[in-house]
Amino acid sequence: MARIPPEDIWGVGPANARKLGALGCESAADVRDLDTRLVRKAWTVVGERLVRELRGEACLDREEVVATRKGCAVTRSFSDRVEDCATMEQAVAAHATRLGEKLRREGLGTDHVTVFFHTSEHDRTRPQRTVSTVVTLPEASNDTLVLVKAALHGVRKT
Repeated sequence: MARIPPEDIWGVGPANARKLGALGCESAADVRDLDTRLVRKAWTVVGERLVRELRGEACLDREEVVATRKGCAVTRSFSDRVEDCATMEQAVAAHATRLGEKLRREGLGTDHVTVFFHTSEHDRTRPQRTVSTVVTLPEASNDTLVLVKAALHGVRKT
């Protein structure tokens, strides 16, 4: 620990590295040996927890640290070129249904649905096109009917 600079400690960014430097810390060992009351005053409870963790004390139970999903995507490719709106709407409705299933399984909801499609990059004989639109929902939902309606609205907007 004596050879690890404070900025190499996980969770210590540039601003906190400067604060630790002002407290005379040149290594992780110096951070570990700080008075927790001083750290809490200068750096809040997060800094205090970091010092305690460096001392080998577990500060957060695993249940307290819940990983939350930042996004959810359902995408597929077609084997043939889709040229009619009905086929596209049917596929997008199926994808929105799958999205609802994923969100419900995770106990999550979304307040927007992004619909995008593009031409095959392998078919250079035809013009290339990419379209995308975001449909914002009035409140977060994982209801299949709400998601399908939003996704179909997105198809019609593009």
